[in-house]
Amino acid sequence: MQFRRFDTAAAGTSEAQIMVRHPNNSGLQRDPINNYYIPAFFISDLDLKIGDKSLLRVEGGISISENPNFRFTYGEAADAPVSVEAKDTDGHTYSGNWPAAGNAT
Repeated sequence: MQFRRFDTAAAGTSEAQIMVRHPNNSGLQRDPINNYYIPAFFISDLDLKIGDKSLLRVEGGISISENPNFRFTYGEAADAPVSVEAKDTDGHTYSGNWPAAGNAT
């Protein structure tokens, strides 16, 4: 999982992107070797917080692409730390934490 901040989009707003590395199989693809369907395996929930405030919540499904990216603009304080937690359909949990923008290197 990666998080990227961009230069301010407009006064009082910030722009960022969260990138999750995950195969996101829809359950509709066929394995080319044995011709069986590949079981569904995708990000089902993603919650992004800035500081202790929830900013972005995604309920995923089969329509989200492989290695999904979410780019967004927000009006929250860009100098707060960012935390992300994602869960997939197999029950795995992925998380990431990034320092406040002023402390990022």
